[in-house]
Amino acid sequence: MKILAWDTSSKAGCVVAVDWSDGDSLGAGLSQIRLVAEFALNVEATHSERLLWAIHQVLVSARWTLDDVDGFAVGTGPGSFTGLRIGVTTARTLAHTAGKPLAQFSSLAALARPVARYFSAGSEKVLVIAATDACKGELFALWGEAGEAQRCVVRRNGVDCLLWSPEVCEEVLTPDQLLEKLMPRLDGVDSKVGWAVVGEGVGRYPALWDRLPQNQKRIFPFPCANQVEGRVLGAMAYEAFQLQKTWAALEVYPRYLRASDAELKLRARLAAQ
Repeated sequence: MKILAWDTSSKAGCVVAVDWSDGDSLGAGLSQIRLVAEFALNVEATHSERLLWAIHQVLVSARWTLDDVDGFAVGTGPGSFTGLRIGVTTARTLAHTAGKPLAQFSSLAALARPVARYFSAGSEKVLVIAATDACKGELFALWGEAGEAQRCVVRRNGVDCLLWSPEVCEEVLTPDQLLEKLMPRLDGVDSKVGWAVVGEGVGRYPALWDRLPQNQKRIFPFPCANQVEGRVLGAMAYEAFQLQKTWAALEVYPRYLRASDAELKLRARLAAQ
């Protein structure tokens, strides 16, 4: 099965092509997934300038055409309003035109997945935090114990336990609000809980992380930890397709977690009428 996936929720986006044998099952593990092509998208403007070009480059590298693709997957956020609109609209258009299924995943879950898998393999309990800049003095944040966070794909229709752990939270918060959520998990009876954070929120709000217990801080010893990796998208798409958790293209929408400025202004105008 050939899958094309991408995420454009932040400036550091990516596109990936993966495939696997149709007879493989989820229980066989992720080792049967083959990484065919991968492309990183670090842009200072918007993904509208490079996403379609990057998809084309990945297809050329994979020696695929769009007709060869069996399904698509896309990060639906939370993240940049503009980036998500570009990424999700492109996925909806291509999947709908081709009549192919579309899987979706949380962009924060994709960001958290490598660090969560790393710490879940150890014996220590570690609270994994993925945080990106939501602007307006806020963060998009996901947090949960590593073993729970590493199996999250997307939160839809409440909590689908096949694709999301109910122990993992995903919200938009100010730094102070996030601190209030995290401290009870780190400063309770079990004070040996470690914590690790990834994402552009690390550099955007450094003072926040200094307020967490520094003796419990854990470092993820791999490069590029603060951006989503294409091969991680491929693994999450594989899980969604194996569990038959895909959608018709026009049923997939960005997950903003909060209203945009345009929506707030529209609500204000309608309320004033």
